[in-house]
Amino acid sequence: MPTFRVHDVLMDKILVSRESARLLEGPLRAMTASARRPADASGTTPLIVDFQGVEGVAPSFLDELLSILESLIGSEGNGGERSLIVSNPPTRISLKFEAVARGHGMSVRALPDGSWLLTSTRSSCP
Repeated sequence: MPTFRVHDVLMDKILVSRESARLLEGPLRAMTASARRPADASGTTPLIVDFQGVEGVAPSFLDELLSILESLIGSEGNGGERSLIVSNPPTRISLKFEAVARGHGMSVRALPDGSWLLTSTRSSCP
């Protein structure tokens, strides 16, 4: 599964701004391109965004990160199921993060290892 380490690009331990998330667009574009190649039988390959080394993240940062991923994945034209794993999240899932996910047509749940799984089955059809 394609994995992207946020701290490799953003050296900040606390991520709060949308502008910071925008700095990840280029590396995320490369990651999503590599994810298109070895898709599994279902046609979806979960992307992993690793927050190791990050101590805090604001809902606005996550919202912008999801907007970026949504535009990158949406540009593939598949518009179907999307899957993202947030590895080593600096905090537990809160109502704020759940609301951000819902705003992008996604649900979020904690995995046994503490990672977050964000999934969507929003169709590209209106």
